[in-house]
Amino acid sequence: MENFTRRQALRAGALGLVSAGFLSSTTTAAAAASTIEATYRATGPWPVTTGTSGGHRLYHPSTLGSGGVTHPIVTWGNGSWATPDNYPGLLNHLASWGFAVVASTDTTTGTGAEILAAAQHLVGLNTDPASVFHGKLDTTQVAAVGHSQGAGGSVNAANHSAGLIKTVVPIAVPAPWMASPGDEFSVAALTCPVLFLSGVNDWLISSAATVQGYYDQATAGAGKAMLKGAGHNDIQNTGGGFLGYVTAWLRYRLMADTQARGAFVGATPELPTNTAWQDQALKNLT
Repeated sequence: MENFTRRQALRAGALGLVSAGFLSSTTTAAAAASTIEATYRATGPWPVTTGTSGGHRLYHPSTLGSGGVTHPIVTWGNGSWATPDNYPGLLNHLASWGFAVVASTDTTTGTGAEILAAAQHLVGLNTDPASVFHGKLDTTQVAAVGHSQGAGGSVNAANHSAGLIKTVVPIAVPAPWMASPGDEFSVAALTCPVLFLSGVNDWLISSAATVQGYYDQATAGAGKAMLKGAGHNDIQNTGGGFLGYVTAWLRYRLMADTQARGAFVGATPELPTNTAWQDQALKNLT
């Protein structure tokens, strides 16, 4: 049986079973402190449709391809023993901003295999004349996003994607000692930009020191920030204060959205000045 220091610790975190004495699971998200964050924290302009395909959950704009738009792909990795049903706020939110989101239903996604397979499944549907996605997706712009165990899995998915995945957003990424055999991941091996987000109160699984260590290893462009008042599971349910910058990063990296880019790039990027966050840093971004 595995000891608490590995998969059981992640399971407790993902399901919100760790006591308040260990982790705060209370969301105290302040009102968005800055204009760009507020813009992308609000629901986007696309109505959203959900469904299933090939054992994956789907979240996408209801009017796919409207106005000739093609939609970038976001593939999602669940935390330990969690499913997409634990993350409705984030997954629907990203679809409302024009992304086609595919989510593995697997409850252990640390290897990244499930996350990558989900992305490849959606890429395949783009070439299927019988699919609603046929010709509607931008298969050159794919991101991997994940929580806790799935955050490490998102890094693994990118590292094994042969360049398919263009950016990664690990949320509440666990410390290296928490990775079970087969789930180990290398941030140093990433060849795409990465945004690390975690909560200030997540001191056991994804502390400021843990996030700093991964940020220091990233060489292909990176950002990091810790959300004040947030614990390990605040990305679940509504998504809370994480929604704005996750969405802005993906719009910046996958859609060349100039407004979203201003959160991370320029003479005075917004993220480092946002008082709802702390320990912010950005490097090697264009």
